[in-house]
Amino acid sequence: MRDGPRVTEPAPDGYDATRRAHTGVESFYASTVDYGVSIELTPPSETPHLDPLQAEGAGSLLDRLLEQLDGADAEDGDSQVFVTRYWVGAHPEGAIVLLVLDADSLDVAESAARDIMREILDHSEHLADWTIAKCEVGFNERFVDAGLQAADGPGVPPADPAERARWLAEQNQPAAEPADTDEEIDWRQYVIDHASQLRAFDLDVFDTSDRENDESSGEDADDTAKLAAGALIYASSLVIDELFQDIKTLARTNGAVADSDDVFMVLDDLPERFAQHYDGRFARQFLVATVMITARLTADEWIPPASVAEALALHIVVENAKVLLDSHDLLDDDISLEYLYNGFDDAAYEDVDHELLYRRDLDGFEDDQDITSSFGMSDMRVEAWFDPIADSDATVHPFSVHVEAPKAEPANGSDG
Repeated sequence: MRDGPRVTEPAPDGYDATRRAHTGVESFYASTVDYGVSIELTPPSETPHLDPLQAEGAGSLLDRLLEQLDGADAEDGDSQVFVTRYWVGAHPEGAIVLLVLDADSLDVAESAARDIMREILDHSEHLADWTIAKCEVGFNERFVDAGLQAADGPGVPPADPAERARWLAEQNQPAAEPADTDEEIDWRQYVIDHASQLRAFDLDVFDTSDRENDESSGEDADDTAKLAAGALIYASSLVIDELFQDIKTLARTNGAVADSDDVFMVLDDLPERFAQHYDGRFARQFLVATVMITARLTADEWIPPASVAEALALHIVVENAKVLLDSHDLLDDDISLEYLYNGFDDAAYEDVDHELLYRRDLDGFEDDQDITSSFGMSDMRVEAWFDPIADSDATVHPFSVHVEAPKAEPANGSDG
């Protein structure tokens, strides 16, 4: 690129959510192709891991600078490259940026993306010392038709816009994954290193037996249990991080999940038939419930979920832990994810009634008091998800407790 992208003065460093998908300037050239470029950014080597606020600040600043992009001249000066869509993710060891560029060729797109990010870093005093660890075209001509549509097949983004965004997020998981460095990350050890934080359960709650031979060596079983525990802790941070993004997305749309075409990283994993209730207030309450239940994982003694919302939050964390183990191929082939967390579920929940909320064939059961009372269920209506479960030893956070404001008595002598 000859002159680089045109960037206005950078916005002040803020603390917004660490992820954002954005549709920017539309392409002016129908004859060009949209190319997807993945860029990995790292802070100075002497910088310790970013804490959550620093990661959110870095993600917010990158987001704002990218939003101010106008265009960039190609190297030969005969055409311009435009950012038609971008996605930013910040995490403890840096950030990942996905750019969809309207360009004449793959080489031009990759060169333009690198120059765009170099220019952005140079324009920010907070990011000036950051470096580009990797810049590569991820999917080439598959990013046709608004940048991401492609034919069906393994490893190809789905055609549906919402599923495309979710696919990108699942491929990179930038909110919690460290950026690649010159040395490849030992994911097995990285996840095991998180296991010591799970103090509320013994490792024997994880089913590490060989389902085919019904046996496994003690050392292998111990490592598998630590992987299961570490993935649970790791997934807890990931879910909390993504809930901040969901809250930001809802704040922008000022509605509920059911009314939005946006992708929600966690709220989309709740029972879909209640999506009209998942508004900003609900998301904030669910974040608090998630923090409460995951914090108890690190306590010396376990107290089961205090509300239906806490049970659902823990369910989502466990499912994310399974995805982490599977996506990084961390388990031996003879270990079944289907059974690995069964013992944990038995120990963690008083019951698993919350799983019935995902059953479409039971649509409306929560409103039938004859059914819920016959089976001794808690109030499963969405309006009661944050209410304390009867006889629970835990308490819900005051943020989720609704206290009816009493009406003031009219003053003496007033007309009432």
